Amino acid sequence: MKMTTIIDRFKAAVGTFRKGPADTMQSDALPLLRAEYLASLTGGITPRKLNQILANADAGDIVDMYRLFADIEDRDEHIHAELSKRRRALLGPQWNIMPGKGKGTAKNPDKRAQAIAEAVREQFDNIPDFEDMVLDLADGIGHGFAALEIEWGFDGRAHVPVALHHRPPTWFQLLPPQFGGDGNTLRLRDGSMEGLPLAPLGWVRHRHRSKSGWLARSGLFRVLVWTFLLKGYARGDFAEFLEIHGLPLRVGTYPATATNEDKAALRRAIQAIGHDAAGIIPDGMLIDFKEAAKGSEKPFEAMLSHCERGQSKAILGGTLTSQADGKSSTNALGKIHDEVRLDILASDARQIASTITQQILMPLAVLNLGVNDPALLPWFKFDTSDTADLVELAEALPKLAGVMRIPEAWAHEKAGIPLPEGDEPILQVSQGQAQNAGTKPPLAPPAATAALTAGESGQARFPDQEALDATEVPAAALQQAMEALTASLVAELKHGKTPDELLAALASHYPRMDTRDMEEQLARAMFMAEVWGRVSAAGEGE
Repeated sequence: MKMTTIIDRFKAAVGTFRKGPADTMQSDALPLLRAEYLASLTGGITPRKLNQILANADAGDIVDMYRLFADIEDRDEHIHAELSKRRRALLGPQWNIMPGKGKGTAKNPDKRAQAIAEAVREQFDNIPDFEDMVLDLADGIGHGFAALEIEWGFDGRAHVPVALHHRPPTWFQLLPPQFGGDGNTLRLRDGSMEGLPLAPLGWVRHRHRSKSGWLARSGLFRVLVWTFLLKGYARGDFAEFLEIHGLPLRVGTYPATATNEDKAALRRAIQAIGHDAAGIIPDGMLIDFKEAAKGSEKPFEAMLSHCERGQSKAILGGTLTSQADGKSSTNALGKIHDEVRLDILASDARQIASTITQQILMPLAVLNLGVNDPALLPWFKFDTSDTADLVELAEALPKLAGVMRIPEAWAHEKAGIPLPEGDEPILQVSQGQAQNAGTKPPLAPPAATAALTAGESGQARFPDQEALDATEVPAAALQQAMEALTASLVAELKHGKTPDELLAALASHYPRMDTRDMEEQLARAMFMAEVWGRVSAAGEGE
């Protein structure tokens, strides 16, 4: 058997080389390889491959889908920015831990439920980086779920989470149907078909329903994958367009006597000039620069803009918070989009609050406080109510208070102002400030005018002393209001101060005087006097 030497193999290669053209490259005949460059802009995802990944996820194999979801946010800055807006909006609302109903009512809450809520709040406050926890839970908006592993500690009195560690969705799998899975049961990937069950009280598993469906279909990224793919191809085409149409066409000419080596040198020179603006060519050859090829970038920009508008609508419910549109942006439309944004925020907050309640607060109450009555369990609440404009509210409340009963708690909640607790100092408006602000004293109730304007027959009659006596301005009330108003000054008199000192004390006490009761009594008297005078004048005219 004859052995093939290295020289023999090279001779065969040289023979094949001489038979083919020397001025062409082998990869030029394979456009498929260049298409892979475009696919690299989307992480190697093609329409066929994307469809297969989603189909596998629907069948229970979710790992590749969640790898793709993570890659999308890494590669698409617009999706990342819009999702960040939606997630970070959850850091704005105030939050509180509310007591369970227990056996109490709204007016008389259950004291034991309140004590449990306060104790759980104290334990909950030991969890570091509350904002990070909310952002990690909000990661479920895009993926459909978020999993935080609890690191427990003991502070000598109670078991408390000392850290919550976010775990990537690719660490998990779904329990297969043959093992009793329903498409929503998460397991840790341990190499087995059924996976490893999550330890009790070891995890916070937040299921976020951005859309209906089982877990693999409930994430917002299921809506965004196709626009991400289209944008990747549009960007690749745009880059190729700039490379082709951004440079002038270069044509090289060579004489008929040129050898293959001369032709190859001319080709290399043309390519080098296109990228390096420099090159050398054999003598007798020319390079002619033509006008750059005609073309427009607008189709590519239109495709990118269309995809990004769709992504903004899917994530935020509108586009006005993402990019200006002078043709359609109006103040009214902006308010509508803002209302949609608040609706989305309220939905996200309710879902995350429910997870915190069931998987953090309730375990703390049962584990450390031994609570066994569900009615006593505390619950977590985000305050996402839209506080009213204070100027409009200040003008409307005095008018509405005259015709309806308005609870103080509702007014404080609407204004976004908390109710004072205990002996906490409160702001007050003095009588002089109220007059300067143009406020009017409250009017007497309708019952006070009934005795003046009509008798038993229902016909108008002239007011008399009996009618005036029926007004709700008793002398005892005036005396009590006056004593309350001057109590601080009387106390100063008991210390034997000089008139100048009393004037200084009056100046310091006056802004803090509570004049509401006195103003109300005087307003009633003035109102009744005015009504009496007008009715009397009308009676005399008759």
